Amino acid sequence: MAIFAIMTLNSCKKDEDALTPSGIVDGYILPQGNNAFDNTIVDYYNKYNTYVLYKFDREDIYWTPTGYTIPTLTGTSWSSGHEVAMAEEAYIPAQLELLKSNLFDLYPEKFLKKFLPAKILLCSKVDSIATGYNATFQPVKLQKSIGAYSYYNTICVNYGNSTVTTLTAADKTAFRKKVNTMLIDNIISRGLTTPTNDFINSADYGTAMTTWAQALGKGIIIYYSGVTPLLDWNAYIKAMMTLSEKQLNQATDIPSTSVYATPPSLGILNARKDTNGQIKKRYAIVRNYFINEYGIDLQTIGNASNP
Repeated sequence: MAIFAIMTLNSCKKDEDALTPSGIVDGYILPQGNNAFDNTIVDYYNKYNTYVLYKFDREDIYWTPTGYTIPTLTGTSWSSGHEVAMAEEAYIPAQLELLKSNLFDLYPEKFLKKFLPAKILLCSKVDSIATGYNATFQPVKLQKSIGAYSYYNTICVNYGNSTVTTLTAADKTAFRKKVNTMLIDNIISRGLTTPTNDFINSADYGTAMTTWAQALGKGIIIYYSGVTPLLDWNAYIKAMMTLSEKQLNQATDIPSTSVYATPPSLGILNARKDTNGQIKKRYAIVRNYFINEYGIDLQTIGNASNP
């Protein structure tokens, strides 16, 4: 297999800040080995300018421009975050196939070139971290295995282990929903989405809202102080990528007037919430934008993740 060097991350990483911490190598060499699956990984880089890595270090996992995100015990609680371990090479072919069928195959190349993060880390473990307490009320680190995790320009993907050979259809559906949710979270966190003028001009953001009913009546599907068209646009994207059309059309009640209530994505296209038909109109603007601009109907992602 031919070995070649990939340019440094500072010169080619998508949307990457020029900031790098002292002592951190800011480039990678592909392929990372001489396995048959390395060809697939190199092809992904050539197509999408994204590093799919199965060998990585502490900085690749935890570094961001604002500091390290290593879960630590401070006082009586663990900081939120994740812990990962590198994939076992024997299971990477199956892991790559899982990733292909539940992420790469769902989008056209133009979309992936624009929105994939700089790195996808292939892991044998991806655990979310939270705080629990034992019988004597001492803090305990709680670890929960999850399918994928998103942070600064990176997505960590689980199942680079023997579990990948025993995943059920339901497990694969859960993974599809998780990894695509992490993708949209990553896209939003990098500020890559911009509302169209049609979307901005189709709702009144200038008049104060005091209830969810008022917000939904305007076609605005988030409600708290400082709502902007960008935040609303992103909420529409996330709704259609994480929920099926059946769920979006489900009859559900408007939330309480509390601004801290959960955003009411479930049922937003049903007349019970879309009291003036504005949500359907604005939903169509967002959906059609991605169809026309990138050749992808984002609602198909939500439908596939919620069969």
